[in-house]
Amino acid sequence: MGLNIKNSATEAAIRELSTLMGEKLTVAVHNAVAEKLDRVKRGRGKQPLPEYLATLGSLQAALASQSRKTEELP
Repeated sequence: MGLNIKNSATEAAIRELSTLMGEKLTVAVHNAVAEKLDRVKRGRGKQPLPEYLATLGSLQAALASQSRKTEELP
């Protein structure tokens, strides 16, 4: 079954991508969707960004505290 793109902005973006990549329209759409699908699949199971950044902040604070303790030793 084929697709019928009815959104002019989407069609223009596909045509621009196709031109920039030197690919036919179908190939450009296929490659773009395949790349996006791969990124989404690889991202499953990961922490949301705010939680990840909070974890990094906690780790950084712990490392800084440990470093200060090490510097205080005789």
